[in-house]
Amino acid sequence: YFGLSNHNPTQIELLQKYISQRLVVNQFQFSIAHTPIIDSGIALNMNIEQSVNRDSSILEYCRINDITMQAWSPFQNGFFDGPFLGDLEKFPELNKVINNIAKKYGVTDTAVAVGWITRHPANIQVVLGTTSTQRMTDACKGSEIPLTREEWYQIYKAAGNIVP
Repeated sequence: YFGLSNHNPTQIELLQKYISQRLVVNQFQFSIAHTPIIDSGIALNMNIEQSVNRDSSILEYCRINDITMQAWSPFQNGFFDGPFLGDLEKFPELNKVINNIAKKYGVTDTAVAVGWITRHPANIQVVLGTTSTQRMTDACKGSEIPLTREEWYQIYKAAGNIVP
């Protein structure tokens, strides 16, 4: 078995056609502040930018085909535009919501950011990319946070997304 990174469904199918090993992992950028893999599904049939399908429905494709999804840059805004955690200039509402939820559960903002990703029903794995023991400890606590559906969508909306 092996996996790949940043491939859409057609690219996966093309590669799978020529190899005997089953592709089991697809890694992509995903964070609270970078959500294109879920945006078009949430805003389906709405005439807004968020509804544009930019990834050929990779989330659904991976789920249908039992391909584990891994989220890289889980604390980044956009494509390496810096972290959203603690950025009160660009993300004041998002940080406020995350910090309130962190206080409620007695964890850090890092744990909430990880918990938000891991609470998605696709069972997305988080690629932390850290060498900090403290950040690893904080992030691991995210898998224990019982975020409610209401809290999950509250965070999503605080990042500037629309929920119909």
